[in-house]
Amino acid sequence: MRPRLSTMPPLTKPAPRLKPHETLILRDQGGFRSHPGAGWKVVECLFTDRRLIFWQLRKILLEIPLGSITDLRLGTFYYVLRKRHALGVCFHPGGTLRPRMIWFIVNGASSWKARLFQMALLKVDEALIETLAERLDDSCRAILMHLWEQGHARIADLAEVCGTDNHMDVLMHIRDAINPVAVKTMGCPILSFERKRVDPASGETVLFSWWLAGSPEKRAPSPERLLDLFDEGGHYQVIIDVKGVGRSDLHVGVEGRELTVASRHPASPWVERFELPEKVVFDAHRVNLKNTLLEICLRKAEDGYEA
Repeated sequence: MRPRLSTMPPLTKPAPRLKPHETLILRDQGGFRSHPGAGWKVVECLFTDRRLIFWQLRKILLEIPLGSITDLRLGTFYYVLRKRHALGVCFHPGGTLRPRMIWFIVNGASSWKARLFQMALLKVDEALIETLAERLDDSCRAILMHLWEQGHARIADLAEVCGTDNHMDVLMHIRDAINPVAVKTMGCPILSFERKRVDPASGETVLFSWWLAGSPEKRAPSPERLLDLFDEGGHYQVIIDVKGVGRSDLHVGVEGRELTVASRHPASPWVERFELPEKVVFDAHRVNLKNTLLEICLRKAEDGYEA
């Protein structure tokens, strides 16, 4: 007579309950060491879009909010009779000014480090996006700029942005061009695919989309500036209000028909760009600051002359 098979479901590993709208990114069993003199403990390591959690026997040994992480390091330690790569996390515990360092061991520690860097330390600003965009072709640049503006997008939207009907083309642009350029420039990919993630701006859960990595630090819109443009026949006269800065703080440049005026004052940094009706000869420009009004005189380029 055959023995009856048990109908009991298989045991599952317990795990801490995630907070509302919190998304699990990585999970692995590994070792955890809370300070240099401590021994290694076998734990479940969980990485979400909000915190890093070390869990053992239905108890959270430590949870680190991503916003408190200040540095990440890779090291090598003996663990279970052999050398293993470990990831060090430096963070500021709540209510203290003194930083703390912990180490943990997981499979693929370098992959965990890259993802943690993306989520916790990477700051993406306009200057970084422009640096990456300069090294990409038109299609890749269109994908990058769309995600810079929107934060996330489905692959069909990205295909439309770069003018292709083939989703594989988008994946190749990201895998073979955009992310490799980002790795060379800043040490990690700039775009990542997420099955599920909460948009911090709207609070909505977004499924199966590509995301711009890091914390966007977009330039705050500058206040409206007084601008006058006068056509004086052979030259243009541009007058712009530049309150709060001196002549030595200002940088003026021209590329094609685009005039750029930038303030490098530490307390009032800004950049303004204006499109001129015609190309000008920048080598012949004159600049004069009267009170708070910057006067720029730009001679028009003659026919066939490249400015």
